[in-house]
Amino acid sequence: MVLENLNNLQEDLFQNIEIKDLLNSLDEEAAIVTDNTNKIIFYNNIASIMLMVDLENFLHKHIETVSYFENLLKKCKVPIKIKDLPTGYKVSHIHEMSGKDHYFEHERVDIYDETGKNKGVLYLIRDITKEINVEMLLSVEVKVDGLSGLYNLRSFYEELEKELSRCSRYGYDLSILFIDINNFKFFNDNLGHKAGNEAIKLLSKALIDSVRKNIDTVYRYGGDEFTVILPNTPAKRAAIVANRILSNFKNNLKKDLKFLMSDTSCDLCLENIILDDDNKDFKAIGLSIGVSQYKKGKSANELIVEADKAMYAAKHDLKENTKISF
Repeated sequence: MVLENLNNLQEDLFQNIEIKDLLNSLDEEAAIVTDNTNKIIFYNNIASIMLMVDLENFLHKHIETVSYFENLLKKCKVPIKIKDLPTGYKVSHIHEMSGKDHYFEHERVDIYDETGKNKGVLYLIRDITKEINVEMLLSVEVKVDGLSGLYNLRSFYEELEKELSRCSRYGYDLSILFIDINNFKFFNDNLGHKAGNEAIKLLSKALIDSVRKNIDTVYRYGGDEFTVILPNTPAKRAAIVANRILSNFKNNLKKDLKFLMSDTSCDLCLENIILDDDNKDFKAIGLSIGVSQYKKGKSANELIVEADKAMYAAKHDLKENTKISF
């Protein structure tokens, strides 16, 4: 409606009371008008509130003296987590206010008189921070496993396809780990689901602590199975990461699991559970890890199947917890 009125305008906007009233009636969009020298000549009622600045102090001053517009001409770098949101909103600008980032979408409309001469610019600005935050929360709920706090199976497949595309295009190395908790069913059945859930959480933390932050990603594949994507990592280096995971599980989680199993709510005494990732006794709780490395032309499914097979080979090998598949 606003844009239609402006496009049809055949007289001086700055004296048009009808247009000013229309802009002032907007309760979700800030409207700021500049003349052809970029000086502010009008702003609507919501503009000062939305931008958290008294625009009265900026009347007849260059628009870039308002903090929101200082970096507006620079290309807005929208974080990937926002770019990937399944939203219809387009973030045009990110501006910090009161110590927090606010997300905005805006339109710039050039204003001309009946002779075609430029009279100024109308900026229509909408704060979409709440909408973006809701989208991000919903996206997290869809992509994150509720129990472990790790990314879920859906996220794993999405990210793996992206990484394989990068590898194919640029020739990067890539390895994945497939991890299984040995004898988890025995542990869960005898100590109760509470203990099993806690073991999942503790292992999840150990996995996160064992990989490179902001580079490697950890996923709960399902049940007691986990996966790790290791970009720019050949299989031999991935095996080092796998051994770090085994060590962290053994050294750091052992005491936590012992404390957990000493809980009086558990159905089995502590001495009846062996906490040893080297012991393959049916009562032992430990880890088996398979490694597979990307080769040109290999699909995501092929990579997963190879890592899964390597993991099962490790599970049935009394000497090796980590198997590498090439």
